[in-house]
Amino acid sequence: MKHQSSSLVMAVLVTVGLVLLAVYPSTVTGYPRTRYSCRWNTNDDGRTFERIDCISNRDAKSLKGCQKRCTANSECVGIEWIPRRKGWLEGRICCFLKEETADTEPAENLVFCSKLY
Repeated sequence: MKHQSSSLVMAVLVTVGLVLLAVYPSTVTGYPRTRYSCRWNTNDDGRTFERIDCISNRDAKSLKGCQKRCTANSECVGIEWIPRRKGWLEGRICCFLKEETADTEPAENLVFCSKLY
């Protein structure tokens, strides 16, 4: 008898939960999830419109952080990111937002990612 009443209570709770989800759907705030196609050790000759100082903007010093900067900007079609700090431009710049992509070529310590639409 105890097992049956537990099962009944569980079924009621699940039903109430499903009804609440249907009546009050959750919303996700922020930017939509954007996917990228990335190629390591690759340079893109396209036009850069923003160079991000990764000392002042610590979130941009990771690949994911640099991608988030691009996702937040409608002009951005891709990024270049320098993973190893010793290769950062001027010792500070590691994330480059691209407004246009072009031909690519091999380049050590450089990651090129283009947005997938």
